[in-house]
Amino acid sequence: MFNTVNKTEKISDNIIAQIRDSILSGRLKPGDRVASEKELIAQFGVSKATMREALRVLEVMGLVEIRKGTSGGAFVAEVDMKTTINSIINFIHFKPVSIKEITMLRYFIEPSVARIACIKRTDNDIEHLRNITGEVVSSGPAEVSREIGFHRYLARMTGNTLLILLIDFVDNLLSTMKTELDLDPEFYQNVRKAHEIILECLIQRDPAAAAIAMVQDLLEVGREMAMVMNTPPFDPHEMEEANSMVEWPANLDGRMRIITADDLDLEKKGTVSRRVGASHLYLVGCED
Repeated sequence: MFNTVNKTEKISDNIIAQIRDSILSGRLKPGDRVASEKELIAQFGVSKATMREALRVLEVMGLVEIRKGTSGGAFVAEVDMKTTINSIINFIHFKPVSIKEITMLRYFIEPSVARIACIKRTDNDIEHLRNITGEVVSSGPAEVSREIGFHRYLARMTGNTLLILLIDFVDNLLSTMKTELDLDPEFYQNVRKAHEIILECLIQRDPAAAAIAMVQDLLEVGREMAMVMNTPPFDPHEMEEANSMVEWPANLDGRMRIITADDLDLEKKGTVSRRVGASHLYLVGCED
C-alpha cells in the first residue's frame, strides 16, 4: 500500500504524507485498519522509533488512532468537528489574531447565517433560541457559553457543514477572549438584548432585518471588546470599496439599525424605513 521512504527528505514527514494522502483521498476510510506497527515498519523500511514518531503526529492531527493488543495497530479515525476546530485553534495560538480581524470575518459571514436561519427556521428552532436567550444573565464562563450557544445554533439551522465549522471556530476564539477579559454583566445584558432582537426578526420571518440585527450585534460586541483590550475596533466603513462591489441584500454597513418602538422618539437623526413584521421593532436609517 505504501512506498519505501525516500531518504533524501525527513523520513517521518514522508510517512505522514503518504498515510495522510491515503486517508484524504478516500483509499482509507474511517474505521479502516491501516496496518500493525510491524507491517508499517516493513512497508516503509524504517526503524521502530521513526514509525512511532510519524504515528504520534498523525494521532495528534486526529487522522489515526492507535489501538493496543494483538488486533491493534493504526486505525483511521473519525474526524469530528471538535478535533478539527482544536487543530485550527492550536495553529492560531502561534499566530494571534485581533478582535478587529475576528469582527471583520464575522461581518462577512454571520449576516448571511442569520438570513438563512430566518428562512429555514422551524417552531422548534424558535423555542430552542427562546430558551437560550431566556437564561439568567450573569458573567463568567457560564454566560460566555450561553451567549456563544446562540450563534452556534443559528449556524446549525443553516444545515451547512462549512458554516457550522466556521462559526464554531470563531466562537471558540471569542469564548477564550471573553473569559480572559472577565467582561462585566452589563456587556452580557446588552448581548442578550441584541439576541432577543435577532430572535424577533426570525419570529417575524424577516431575513433582511435579521441580517441587519446580526451586524448590529457583532459590531457592538467587537467595539466593546476592542475598547476593553485597548485595541482598534473593526469599522465597516473601511470596507467601502468592497461594499460597493457587492450587492448586499440589505444595508449592512452599520448605517441601518434596528430599534424598539420605545426608542423611536429618541432617534432625532434617523429615518424610519419600515417595521419588522408585526413586532415592536423598526428599521432606522442613520446619518453618518
